Amino acid sequence: MVFWIQHKTKIVLLALLLVVGLGTFGISEWIRTKNLAGAQALFAKADSVESYRKVIAEYPGTAPAGSAYLLLAAKLRADGKYDESSKELHTFIEKYPQHQFISGAWTSLAANLEAQGKADEALTTYQKVTTAYANSFSAPVALLAQARILVAKNKPDDARRLYDQVMTQYRDSNAAQLAMLEMRKLRK
Repeated sequence: MVFWIQHKTKIVLLALLLVVGLGTFGISEWIRTKNLAGAQALFAKADSVESYRKVIAEYPGTAPAGSAYLLLAAKLRADGKYDESSKELHTFIEKYPQHQFISGAWTSLAANLEAQGKADEALTTYQKVTTAYANSFSAPVALLAQARILVAKNKPDDARRLYDQVMTQYRDSNAAQLAMLEMRKLRK
């Protein structure tokens, strides 16, 4: 009782702060959930450059906005707008460095460079994917792309080494089968 009398004001203030804190947290979570649901709904309907840009503009920082960047870049690449596609990929990489598809963004960036005839830059970017994201779904694709560039540069021995690496590291994947086919072509 003596403790209560001496510390009543402090206890009431602490309880009030706890209630306000929990209320604020609850409201922010409700807003975040509602925002995410809106982003997911808009993203589900998106199928054009304009609609992907709308998701990005209306829901920045959300996972659907990150995915919209990737699909926007793919759409632009399909239209032959490699510089615009690369710009969107760079923005995605900057804003979403922890996104689950970050390695795919780097691989797409390398593919843009390769399509533009910038083989050396593409090769360097593919190498970044295979070193920085060696355990990602993009790593075997990047290795195959590196080998393809090396074949085009008339460096078949370096390409064989990469095909062997794909067949060894990713032996149960489609990439290993592709590497085996490409290796056979090199032998002919």
